[in-house]
Amino acid sequence: MKKLWFRRILYVTIVFLVLFIGVFIWADNELNKVLGKSTKVIDIASIVKPTEIIQIKNANVLSEDCSHFIKNQDVVIKNGKIIRLGENQLVENNAVIIDGTDKYLIPGLIDSHVHLKESKNDLLLYLVNGVTSIREMAGRPITLEWRKAVQKNGFGPQMFIASPPIFSESGIMGYYYQWTRQSINYSTKDDAEKEIKKIKEQGYDAVKMYGFVNPEMFKTTIDISEKYNIPVIGHIPLVNLDTFYTSGQKEVAHVEELTVKTIDDFGKSISKNPEEFLAYLKIRSVQIAKKLKENNISVTSTVWLCESFLNQRFDLKLKLKEIELKYANPKIIEGTPIYKLGWLPTKNGYEYDGEDNPDTKKSSLIYWKTYAEAIHIMTKALIDNKVTIMAGTDANVATVVPGFSLHDELQSLSKSGMTNSEVLYSATVEPSNWMKKNTGKIKIGYNSDLVLLSKNPLEDMKNTKTIEYVFFDKNMIDKVQISTILKKIEEANNENRSIKIDEYIK
Repeated sequence: MKKLWFRRILYVTIVFLVLFIGVFIWADNELNKVLGKSTKVIDIASIVKPTEIIQIKNANVLSEDCSHFIKNQDVVIKNGKIIRLGENQLVENNAVIIDGTDKYLIPGLIDSHVHLKESKNDLLLYLVNGVTSIREMAGRPITLEWRKAVQKNGFGPQMFIASPPIFSESGIMGYYYQWTRQSINYSTKDDAEKEIKKIKEQGYDAVKMYGFVNPEMFKTTIDISEKYNIPVIGHIPLVNLDTFYTSGQKEVAHVEELTVKTIDDFGKSISKNPEEFLAYLKIRSVQIAKKLKENNISVTSTVWLCESFLNQRFDLKLKLKEIELKYANPKIIEGTPIYKLGWLPTKNGYEYDGEDNPDTKKSSLIYWKTYAEAIHIMTKALIDNKVTIMAGTDANVATVVPGFSLHDELQSLSKSGMTNSEVLYSATVEPSNWMKKNTGKIKIGYNSDLVLLSKNPLEDMKNTKTIEYVFFDKNMIDKVQISTILKKIEEANNENRSIKIDEYIK
């Protein structure tokens, strides 16, 4: 009898282990699939050839403060650097001449908040959109490898790479977040020391703070990061704003972070009290902006994404038709049944899936309309109080297409109260200064990260889309090459697509 029971227990245990291992393997595969690695990486070596000397003649060149264009300027580029600038420059022997007459030359754009995941074609999506530098806000070892490859062959934007996000869970939840979020987790000072030292040694440029870090580990992270001379950037953790201002964190990754803190502080339902909340926010946002300025804390924008929440929630199909969906990595947009990581209907975490009760839906609608208005109020307060704002998109979050989305973000910043000059500054000079890079300005000795436009962006921010040429490292691409690259990316995406998106294509 005992043997029989033992066998039954053994069989049950074996079946359980087999099921557990099977589920784990399936879940792990799903979590890796949605990173986009399975999409074929296109090769542009036959399309783009390095050019030693390039001379852009007679262009309107954006001033270093982004306030105006200087007419009739020649820009001479040699081996990826600007070597001469001014009127009537002598033509270099063997130079490729680009006619800039009646065109507008601006520095290469910088997206200060992106998520590459493992979608390598995104590097090219940035380039064809004139985005020659990015800040990857949740890096991983493969991203560090890509940066080395770009430094070698030039086929991608320059990269500032933050570490995987920091969590502070103990026990099994710590392992869970490390697995599902590709995060770094520690709950003791000794473990924090080991992990931050490793972050520095691996070559990450910053420590990415996440929103669920407890106060003790937040302070520990700041202290140890200062020791290793690596900045802490990202979300506001589980501390109040008064604690945060003087913490030593260098930057807030979203305007949204600040807005959410005011919702918490308000302490009432903003769906039931929208006007009262917005009146409260107009006062509170100015106080917050002044404190950020006083403590030299920068803010990355991601305004367009927050504006999109309302349509993603209540009219997702329309929102999908408004974006360049065909260029987004198919495995990222298709998501996983584990949880709603995708972009498409039934896959999108922002999509409304509540009760059909009209009152419930109305309440949610009021909330998200108020939320979008709150983002604009907070952004305007930051602008008015001269807080350092860097244009960022949160690319690869639902509906945020890499490269294309920065142009949308620039328009949103313009509508939020920035002058077009300030908007361009937020996507060129400001992040370049923050990263301490020789880019972001058209200046002798700076990198040849440049974009030639057919229309003036100071007159209309939509004109950043009128790209004639993009210059990066020792390379340049024109409109024909841009179309070819985009076509190849679209074809690669279609080969790896499991869900048809024809109804959303313009």
